[in-house]
Amino acid sequence: MLVDQKNPTLNSPCIEVEDFGNEFKSDLKKIITAHLRQGGVGLAAPQIGINKQIAVIGFTPSEEKLKKNPKLITINQFVLVNPKITWRSQEIVVEKEGCLSIEGKLFDVPRYQKIHLEYQDENGNKKKMKARGYLARIIQHETDHLNGLTIGRFKK
Repeated sequence: MLVDQKNPTLNSPCIEVEDFGNEFKSDLKKIITAHLRQGGVGLAAPQIGINKQIAVIGFTPSEEKLKKNPKLITINQFVLVNPKITWRSQEIVVEKEGCLSIEGKLFDVPRYQKIHLEYQDENGNKKKMKARGYLARIIQHETDHLNGLTIGRFKK
């Protein structure tokens, strides 16, 4: 269900969502289904070939994953539509990061430790969020996808 790394949709900026009608709801359902099936912490629309600024984030770590990485947190599923990072901290942290679109590889990825975000929810309501740490990293990863960027650009 995920598109190939060379797919132009994965490597191009996505268009903003303006209409939250039936087509949007259908696209969102596909993204949520794929996210749940893949088992990652987030999934952006271009990862399944949809050229729209939509991402789903959510994660419940298993006990096994928590033993390997005690920093993992449960993130209740939420939807980001047309997200824009409006502020970034000066502090940048480099950590290993994987991607469902680049299977089996980890990259050293620098991310801002704290961010502020403006976005719309699945009903088109405007929202603001502050995030730090792991959640900020996930949001930056998914918004990168919506801007046509993958972590593959951090190859050693």
